[in-house]
Amino acid sequence: MNYLLRLNLSRTFIILNLALTSFLSLQQVSAQNPFMPPTAFIPDGEPHVFEYNGEKSLFIYGSRDERIMGFCGYGHDVWSAPVKDLSKWMNHGEIFSVKQVQDIGYGVIEEQHFGAPDCVYNPKTRKYYLYTFLGMLYKMNGVQGPLIGAKNYIPGFEDWGPKCIMASSDSPTGPFINPVICDWPPANKEGTFDPSVLVDELADGSIRVYAYWGMKSGDRCAELDPVDMHTIIHPKTRRPDRNAWHKTLDPDKIKNSSVFEASSIKKIDDNHYVFIYSPNERHSALAYCYSSSPEGPWIYGGKIIRNGIDWKGGNNHGSIAKVLDQWYVVYHKATINSKNRQAMIEPIDVKIDNEKVLIPQVEMTSQGIIRNGLDAFKRYNVNIACFRTNNAYIDGTVRNEAGLNPMRGLDGPNTTIGFKYFNFGKKAVKNKDDLKLKLNCKIFHPLTVSVFVAAPEDANSDKNWILIGEHPIADNFNEFRDYSIPINRILKNDELKKIGGLKDKLAVFVTFTGKEKNLCELIELEFSKGSISTPNPLNVINIKKNNKVKIVSTPTMARDGESVKLSIEPEGNYLIQDIKVIDGNGNDINVNKNKKAEYAPISFNFFMPNSPVTVEMKIK
Repeated sequence: MNYLLRLNLSRTFIILNLALTSFLSLQQVSAQNPFMPPTAFIPDGEPHVFEYNGEKSLFIYGSRDERIMGFCGYGHDVWSAPVKDLSKWMNHGEIFSVKQVQDIGYGVIEEQHFGAPDCVYNPKTRKYYLYTFLGMLYKMNGVQGPLIGAKNYIPGFEDWGPKCIMASSDSPTGPFINPVICDWPPANKEGTFDPSVLVDELADGSIRVYAYWGMKSGDRCAELDPVDMHTIIHPKTRRPDRNAWHKTLDPDKIKNSSVFEASSIKKIDDNHYVFIYSPNERHSALAYCYSSSPEGPWIYGGKIIRNGIDWKGGNNHGSIAKVLDQWYVVYHKATINSKNRQAMIEPIDVKIDNEKVLIPQVEMTSQGIIRNGLDAFKRYNVNIACFRTNNAYIDGTVRNEAGLNPMRGLDGPNTTIGFKYFNFGKKAVKNKDDLKLKLNCKIFHPLTVSVFVAAPEDANSDKNWILIGEHPIADNFNEFRDYSIPINRILKNDELKKIGGLKDKLAVFVTFTGKEKNLCELIELEFSKGSISTPNPLNVINIKKNNKVKIVSTPTMARDGESVKLSIEPEGNYLIQDIKVIDGNGNDINVNKNKKAEYAPISFNFFMPNSPVTVEMKIK
């Protein structure tokens, strides 16, 4: 059976069973923070709800942190999840490449890359428009960019080339083609940094289109031609006018906040708009202003999220989206630094109070879309940690093919990492349950591991943490292996009794104590009762060798429900007759073919079952 037929059969099955599975699916292991598989480094996420394959899905358009030692990457990928199941994130692959911009003569310089993108849908043209920008400065010298006076010349800042690009597609999953350089005047050499666009659908059926861009207080906005979607027009004459822009945030009206980067514009309802940005006064935050018009004037509202509280901070970029009846903020969390970042999501409250838009600040968590805590009795990568002391960090530069990037900097005399939140169930755990915390560690020096819990309202003060287990580890095998920490301080624990016992939603903190630096490295953790086996282990993706092509799996191992991308290399004159993914019971797994972007390899995606799989392909 070819993959197209399997895809059609699978869609029928999904439609018939959606009503039964939509609630339960929210408890899948994929519902966590970071919310994409751990091999995905997608910061700067712009969330949009679009129609796709007959259902509404939340799409994330972000940068692609692949340069490791530099920001962002050489193309854009897109991910989506159906609005009824925000745990099923699908990797649609690359949708646009920096080479497509260089093909039209702009930004032709080594290590050219894209910054943060945005994407909108125009119901009049029935097309999707991707906006992004070039990250490297380049000269208009006839080599890196067109000469001044050339037919396709668009000015930038002084003698630097323009940065912003628009490309279009018939689908939110791309591919995006026909790139156009946007003639949006920059305020400084950072250029048209972090473009964001709003298609404002009005009550009379007409649309107005607005663009926002700029960095380091160089924030600007303008109205765009709703037909070509990139030409600045004068709001009164409706004619092209590249100088018909104005500063987004008026410093005379907003005294204590200004734009560093990360412009994002969203419509809340017919009378309320929000402008979201990373402020100069706190780069690790996403702040917002509100107005009754997309052109302002704007009133400062506050901060929505900060990624630097109890964590290695850095820059921040993201936005908000309404999914069914719930609003969410999408942002990113740094690993070792701000050049290796992963996508995060939190539920938020958005309230209207007359002309005001109220968005209370939320905390960074491990639980993501789940409000009541992650299932404590599953296995998780350590990258879900959202609290650390001292110099602990996830080393995102490792880029382990299975996503097992280690937590490092666990130094003596003591370092703590934390998780908000786990759910231990409605029935309190007892000593007889033989509960343990399994840590997949590599031990370098003798240490003691202490495990604490806290009620959510008490989690931000270590004075309220409750010790539930402690265990020394002295052996050193110089390899990753499971170590079990007995959770044996439950029975006569008065502090634990005060919060109702070890049950329901709790924060968990793990302290590593020893005399040396670099006591150990950690990659996974799991609470386990007795001899119960891990319910969601990492399973191998076995690739059956093919003499004509190479099949590359990203990741190489995955947990139940995670999206796996299969890339076919190299390109050639062959026909893929069939591709199969077979689970451990011999059943075919549904495989989806991604759209083919111009410079991207042919790729497919599937959701990992809770077993190893084998991938095989027939080629003619």
